[in-house]
Amino acid sequence: MAKKFLLLFITIVMIACGSDDNSTDLDCSLVLCAAVDDTIYLQFLHPNNDGDLLKNGTINVDLIEIINEDSNEVTFTVEEFSEMGVYLAIPVSTTSFGQKSFTITLDEDESFNINFETSLPQGNDCCGAYTTLESFTIDNYSYDLVEPSPLPVLTTVYIPNLD
Repeated sequence: MAKKFLLLFITIVMIACGSDDNSTDLDCSLVLCAAVDDTIYLQFLHPNNDGDLLKNGTINVDLIEIINEDSNEVTFTVEEFSEMGVYLAIPVSTTSFGQKSFTITLDEDESFNINFETSLPQGNDCCGAYTTLESFTIDNYSYDLVEPSPLPVLTTVYIPNLD
């Protein structure tokens, strides 16, 4: 008799827990979505010795100026990631998408441009849409390749002539 109750119990549990493949309703309450971070993180290294130019003070943060494609100054922060180095954190505006640029002046004699394109793809089933970096180039300096991906993006810029 106990075996029949056990068999009945297992059958009821399997029916109750079975999936409904035809259901399009998703329960996103248990999904943990990543926080939105629409930021480009730049690390500045010397190409010969990988010296971190922000960390060692070769680049003076107080002299850095960033201007966007609309000629507006962009407020940035400096962030240190343990065992990764010091990065310039530049927020990317999400009021519009498409072609964007930053002109970054490190001091009176050193500046370069970052050109990139952003898009806002459709969100997945539970998490909202994240800004995608479609293309990314830097003039005047070599840098680590940035593949199209959702923001945030971390890359390294190699600057040889700031000793």
